[in-house]
Amino acid sequence: MRADADDTRVGGYPARALSVHIGGVRVRLLAVRRLGDYVDSEALLRDPAAPEPPYWAHLWTGSRVLARQVAAGTACAGRRVLDIGCGLGLVGIVAARRGATVVAMDTARDALRFVTASARLNGCAVHTVQTDLRAPGLRGLFDLCCAADITYEPALQIALADFLAAHLAPAGRAWCAESVRTFDRAFHDRCRAHGLDVDEHEVREPDDGRDVLVRLTAVRRTARPA
Repeated sequence: MRADADDTRVGGYPARALSVHIGGVRVRLLAVRRLGDYVDSEALLRDPAAPEPPYWAHLWTGSRVLARQVAAGTACAGRRVLDIGCGLGLVGIVAARRGATVVAMDTARDALRFVTASARLNGCAVHTVQTDLRAPGLRGLFDLCCAADITYEPALQIALADFLAAHLAPAGRAWCAESVRTFDRAFHDRCRAHGLDVDEHEVREPDDGRDVLVRLTAVRRTARPA
């Protein structure tokens, strides 16, 4: 991953362009310049009511794992793909570059502005929807749903399982990557209660000179006997 010299503004943030190579796909991804300027660690420790930093602006390890999966191991052409809690939109842009019709959803308006600007840089289109996974204002079925590092609260684990049950196409699948949360059965158990198959394994992803273990979970509808 390499930073280009671009210097512009997206929404209320100064932006820089990163060159990200994922599998055989090269993406120019806009990110917040000097992201640390927007994170007041002392205030977060001192005041539970302190404003939340723009977590969406971090290029999470899980998103790189999912982008690699989409680039190398998932059919995209002609498919409807949803990037849930998209952040900077790396996963959705890789899918769009590979021929998918992509929708990116996030609660943060500025995140969606970055996704739109990055999609333009890459000559592809990504539709954006500002909505919350716990009360989604989104309809329709998707062939592939991707969610990276978003189930950091138990309520979000339940919400993601409910969302997938409602929005996965009959032959669709979801890829969920987690690099930060501790193991929790809530997501698995809720998926299975909805009749979804769950398969999980760990992969290693380089991050700042070290390998990070990322939990990669595949979800699909349970195959019914013929």
